[in-house]
Amino acid sequence: MQAGQDWCLECGTAAPGRLGAKAGWRSAFTVVALVTLLVVGAVVASYAALTSDSQRQAAAPSQGDGTPIPAPGPAAAPPVAPIAPGATGPGTVPPAAGTAPGAVPTPGAATPGAIPGTTPGKAPPLIPTNPTPPATNTPVKPPAATPPVNPPPPPPPPPPASTKPAAPKPRIIALRPDAAKTYDPANRAGAEFGPASFAIDKTPKTVWDVTVPADGKPIGAGLMINLGKPYSLRALKLATPTKGFRVELYGAQGKQTPEDILDKRWEHLTDIRSVEDGKLVSLAGKSKNKFQLLLIYVTTVADQTDPRAAIGDVDVAGTP
Repeated sequence: MQAGQDWCLECGTAAPGRLGAKAGWRSAFTVVALVTLLVVGAVVASYAALTSDSQRQAAAPSQGDGTPIPAPGPAAAPPVAPIAPGATGPGTVPPAAGTAPGAVPTPGAATPGAIPGTTPGKAPPLIPTNPTPPATNTPVKPPAATPPVNPPPPPPPPPPASTKPAAPKPRIIALRPDAAKTYDPANRAGAEFGPASFAIDKTPKTVWDVTVPADGKPIGAGLMINLGKPYSLRALKLATPTKGFRVELYGAQGKQTPEDILDKRWEHLTDIRSVEDGKLVSLAGKSKNKFQLLLIYVTTVADQTDPRAAIGDVDVAGTP
């Protein structure tokens, strides 16, 4: 052994006095330091090994073997603590009216709020719902063909508007105060005449009259009226206090007075066999010509013993 060597390296025999000597602090600290170093090394090696294995398992995906993984069952509801009869508070149901506090419900008795047909304490049976019937491919029939309906014929076009102006309506001809004159081409002896203007003054009480000797001869005189312009004559009305005398009606187209009743410029229109007071005499259709002069020619009287004829008012209707 070398100097200071406590043990023989060949046989392990301790130096004389070594086994009986007490261990020193130096040796104790040395042992503790070695043990601590070994423990720290083992911990570091273990941590490195675990970290390497976890990274390698996370990087490689797991290869399933095709076995289906069962779904987890519903979690069991936690047990509900029984509620003491008559207890109050959250989660309790107040007792029904007429039930004594703390009374135990009779089996079979209806419980307020319970679903009919169910037993208290048991889950109510599932109520089957009407499942929706599966859709069936029902062939859709096309709508029946409707025969075409013939549209109504269009209304006939309105008749073309007539270009011919409407005929004017007949009206009473306004006469000038001097439009009436006595017509006496024969100048009969003893004949007397009243003012001609009285026949057109719109006052029947004032008259134009003619009086002749009672010799039985025709009067042969009359009242001539100038209408102012040519008119198609339609009607004539006379007011007279001496009704029953006879007259002849003539018309002339010009303004000049024909010389006598036989003048061809006079056109005979019609005769009034017996003049009546206020009677309307139609002249429509008597001639196609328009006249400016109208002659009321008195031929005979109703009473030969009183040969007189009077006209109180004359109204003439026509169209220009």
